[in-house]
Amino acid sequence: MTDRIARGDAQTIALAGGLLAAAAAVIALTGGQPDSVGLAERYAIIVALPIAAGLYAWRDGRHARFGRVLIALGFIWALPSLSTASGDLAFTLGRIGGWVAEVALIYAILSFPTGRLPGRVDRWIFGLAIADLALLFLPSLLFVDGFPQPSQWTTCETGSCPGNAFQVVTDEPAFVAEVVVPLRELLLAGLMGATVVRIVYRFTVATPLMRKTLAPVVFVALARAAALGGGITLRRIDPGAGATEVAAWVIAFGLPAIALAFLVGLLRWRMLTADALLRLAFGMRRDPHPAELRALIADALGDPSVELAHRDDASPTGWSDGEGSPMTLPLGEPGRDVTVVDQAGRPVAAIVHDAALVDQHAFVAAVGDYALTWEDNQRLADRVQASLEELRRSRARILAAADDERRRIERDLHDGGQQRLVALRMRLELAERTMGRDPLRARALIEEVADDVDTAMEELRTLAAGVYPSVLADRGLAEALRSAALRSRLPVRVTVEGTETRQPREVETATYFCCLEALQNVAKHAPDAGRVAVALAFSADRLEFAVSDDGPGFDGPADGSGLQNMRDRMAAIGGTLRIETAPGAGTTVSGGVPLRAGAAA
Repeated sequence: MTDRIARGDAQTIALAGGLLAAAAAVIALTGGQPDSVGLAERYAIIVALPIAAGLYAWRDGRHARFGRVLIALGFIWALPSLSTASGDLAFTLGRIGGWVAEVALIYAILSFPTGRLPGRVDRWIFGLAIADLALLFLPSLLFVDGFPQPSQWTTCETGSCPGNAFQVVTDEPAFVAEVVVPLRELLLAGLMGATVVRIVYRFTVATPLMRKTLAPVVFVALARAAALGGGITLRRIDPGAGATEVAAWVIAFGLPAIALAFLVGLLRWRMLTADALLRLAFGMRRDPHPAELRALIADALGDPSVELAHRDDASPTGWSDGEGSPMTLPLGEPGRDVTVVDQAGRPVAAIVHDAALVDQHAFVAAVGDYALTWEDNQRLADRVQASLEELRRSRARILAAADDERRRIERDLHDGGQQRLVALRMRLELAERTMGRDPLRARALIEEVADDVDTAMEELRTLAAGVYPSVLADRGLAEALRSAALRSRLPVRVTVEGTETRQPREVETATYFCCLEALQNVAKHAPDAGRVAVALAFSADRLEFAVSDDGPGFDGPADGSGLQNMRDRMAAIGGTLRIETAPGAGTTVSGGVPLRAGAAA
């Protein structure tokens, strides 16, 4: 999750930064220093540029912490503007602000681009810089007569600058002038050099993406560190030399230059990561295999050693690779690091990568999210395709079953009702022929015809009930199943939970015939069952049913034609079917159907 600054807060900080830059420029302009206009312009840029860059980084969100570092840097860099004032106190406070600004710059360079000191060495360098400030620079204020000139913070000339407002001795001790002052400046220059060495080292071991981000900062930091070391040396040798003055200007303009380098680095990072994610997205459009997906992730991260792990509770390690084999994450392994990708607060994948990416977890996680989204889409597409195939097969089976049912009805009509009607016609013709010569015989034949008509009507009603029972149409599902239970030769108990509501005909028909098929299977495969139960459960949005028995059960796949017909019936109305059985444990056929809101009661 990104840490973006609120719009109102950004406007407040921008306004405060603008006012502070203007105040620093006014102080420089009215301080009576030589070239006060150029000095005012320089301070306006020194203060405003890091604040502007910090607001960009903070609003971007991905480098919010470093954005806050830059904003703090801009506010700190406003303090040295007091060194352009003509009063001793303001001048002294300004020079102290210059020392603090150098220490703050060391932190900013070491923490780029995350805003955190990445390693123990970085923390040592920054800690020593603070110690140099606290133990050498600040205590020496009590003893020195003035401050070394020329300085990047002011343009006053040696002998014309204000004095040290905090000096407590009359004359500056020789030990301070010859040991403490050179030592503190040498340590500061050395720590700035160590800072540059550190960031150059990070540049050499970084991924190609991070090297392009660090390059502007490395270049400007090298130039300013060289100017700082050279300027301090030249100032000790010949403070009035032209080269010393040039070095002071280079050091001064190195501040806005390095702020600009921070901004350029962040802009390059944003463009390069966007390009990497775009390449990854386009590469995934080619439907890559697991090995190709790993290669695409490696290319996006600039790390050929990348490995992708998936959360797998069935694996002994809890993780598996792209082939499904158990995989152990190299936690704490030198040179390797792990970024875990979460979904809904639960770890679902991990990217194992080079330790050079340790400060880029957000980007690595974004790449992982892309990969997981693609895999989820692939699984969804495969599931949809499998569902479509099953739907086509189910429809084919339903059509075949409908054809079989139509032929059965035709056969039953031909063998039953049609033959009965033919016999009736023959009896009527016989009664007609015997009416004249034997009325009693004809009367007996007509009475027999009446009995045959009743039998034919019963057969037709039975046939119609097999297609769609009249009790189901008239009285609902529960009564239809109770009627079927009464016709069963096994004892069947029907229970209903909830209030029955009438549902569309296809829902009631599919549920009824699934239960009827299950009862027929019990009669066929468990004729000695002592308990057969049919349970219906109605809720606001779902109908559940179950047919269970205490018969012998069975072992093996439940793939008979009757069970397949039941599955097809349920699938046709969006329902589900489950078979639970085991040898000696009976059988339960259960299922559920989603109900439409507003079905008629």
